[in-house]
Amino acid sequence: MGKRTLLRGLTLAVAAVLPLYGPTAVQAAQSAVTAAVAVCGHTSAQPTLQRGSTGASAFEAQCELNLATKPSRYTPIAADGTYGAATEARVKEFQRCAGLGVDGVLGPNTWAALNTWAAQPRACADQGTSSTAQAALCGHTDTRPSLPRGAKGIEVKEVQCRLNLAMEPFHYPQLTIDGDFGGGTESRVIEFQHCANLSADGVVGPNTWAKLVDWSGRNTYCTPPRPAGYPIDGLDTAKYQHPGGASIDWKAVRASGVEFATVKATRGLNVTDEYLTADLQGARAAGLAVAPYHFYTGTSADTGGAQADRFIAAVRATGYTGQRAGDLPPIFDLERMDDGSGRCPTYGTVDDARTWLDRVEAAFGRTPMIYTQKSFLDDCLGSTTAFARYPLQLADYRQSITQPPLPNGSTTWAMWQYTDAAIFPGIQAPATADVFNGTQADLDRLANR
Repeated sequence: MGKRTLLRGLTLAVAAVLPLYGPTAVQAAQSAVTAAVAVCGHTSAQPTLQRGSTGASAFEAQCELNLATKPSRYTPIAADGTYGAATEARVKEFQRCAGLGVDGVLGPNTWAALNTWAAQPRACADQGTSSTAQAALCGHTDTRPSLPRGAKGIEVKEVQCRLNLAMEPFHYPQLTIDGDFGGGTESRVIEFQHCANLSADGVVGPNTWAKLVDWSGRNTYCTPPRPAGYPIDGLDTAKYQHPGGASIDWKAVRASGVEFATVKATRGLNVTDEYLTADLQGARAAGLAVAPYHFYTGTSADTGGAQADRFIAAVRATGYTGQRAGDLPPIFDLERMDDGSGRCPTYGTVDDARTWLDRVEAAFGRTPMIYTQKSFLDDCLGSTTAFARYPLQLADYRQSITQPPLPNGSTTWAMWQYTDAAIFPGIQAPATADVFNGTQADLDRLANR
């Protein structure tokens, strides 16, 4: 993987285009009614369906329901082409997830939302529970021939559908279910085989079929490897983790094993994140160690002091002092511009960054942490060693590394943001995830505990 320049300011914005809840979801669904697609490869005909309906459209609906609801821990239902009690119940669950009227009938608005969620799955507020795995959940075929690259037909459709159900959808874009075993399908088969500890030859033989049937039929996903050797997990949040105004269930986040959170406070001279207070206080109340962070914008000269003043005022208003048990140091987010250009901050300088750091350190009596990346400091600030004394939160999403590269002059890092597409219980959109470089006792010391 090449050098990543999409860091916190930009990658989180991806979550903003995901499907939404409530009235916004209904409006989006209504505007998309005409965009009927065969997400599962059965039929693009999408008539109104209700209990008792049968046929290709029922197969398509059942398969799409499985794709749309599995991220919320719902075990797939049987795709048998008959709209029975189980299908009706799952339609109601989906309608609740999507903020639609709950009647168990698959009408135009439910179809439109289902097409979107099946193609781009997300978690919903109401979580399901694990139940007995289903054998028939894509509805194409029960035959299991050996399939190499170049194969075509309904058996390939079945493989593509099951791969979409077996691979964690926020890390692995969904395959088009077209029945053509091309290079994209072969690559996904190899990724699945690696996850399942199988021989990674790209051929869907008996062992791969067996694992694929098992993993796709229950609450199991192949996920990219989490960095090994760092047992303490954290995450980063901003408004993008609140699609449609959805709140974060911080108790659920904590129960999943997350130990710390960094929460966006401010950006530049004039933006305070609308969820700063709720998230900072909610995470703290749930028992997480918490840090607020500021996204530095070098769009005007010599604004570091003014940006620091805004940050200090905003986080003090939430009750953050930097000195309470559970308070991690404040974080200075120093990276490329978040306008999609990947450019260095126009007026960003070492001296301006130091001004922010010095003022915040004086205000809270804590040495701030810096969120950055070695490549940014090399490309934009001349490989400076000026920040060597600060603890670091480093961003690097490459799976090929065992730790992020250190900036010049630095000897260690504190946090590693290793993905921008993690799924956490209690959060309704993907979030960036971190690991901590140390023990629980080390984290507690950093958090005044």
